Amino acid sequence: MHHRKPLTAAELAEIYNREPTPTVLRLLQEIHRLRATVMRADQIRRMIGAGGTAYVAGTVWECFERELNAEPCLTDPQTPRQEQRTEAAMRRLEERRKNGRKD
Repeated sequence: MHHRKPLTAAELAEIYNREPTPTVLRLLQEIHRLRATVMRADQIRRMIGAGGTAYVAGTVWECFERELNAEPCLTDPQTPRQEQRTEAAMRRLEERRKNGRKD
């Protein structure tokens, strides 16, 4: 799946300025939470460095693990829409294989 270009903090603020609704605010709060997880991952990456041998502070790692363990995307069942998309993709793949195409 191709993703759109990431939104900057300024772009996110502009979205809220155009649509200052409770729903948009809730979505922005979720984006903020996810961005915090990305920043924690970057903190760990910088501690590890290119060689991958540096020590990661236990408290940083524990916090990161807690954040990841709490992520609904890792445990939520698929929504009906996601199930339909997955089934359609599997049907396309099976059809390609039947026709001798390898993907």
